[in-house]
Amino acid sequence: MGDDTATGPDFHSAIELIGKRWTGVILQHLLAGPLRFNELRDRIPRITDAMLSQRLKELEAAEVVERLVTVARPVEVRYTLTPIGTKLEPVLAAVLTWSKEWAAAHRLT
Repeated sequence: MGDDTATGPDFHSAIELIGKRWTGVILQHLLAGPLRFNELRDRIPRITDAMLSQRLKELEAAEVVERLVTVARPVEVRYTLTPIGTKLEPVLAAVLTWSKEWAAAHRLT
């Protein structure tokens, strides 16, 4: 029998989480450091406020992103990757490399 780890529930849950529309782009921007909601929205063309809010809530619930609220006035909210979220850096780097190779090959055909 083959190894079912690649098709098991943990893999499925993880790939469904990071594979949702806009999620990879959000994570890629947060790899550079904490950002406010408006900063994220401004850096991601065509994303709606509702979609960005939904994705951030999903990533927060999955403990991949943390919502940081300052105690200073005015209150400032920033989103940052958690320690487990930062472990996505090599994954996203691999996807970026693959996407460039795929796009180049796709343009040739």
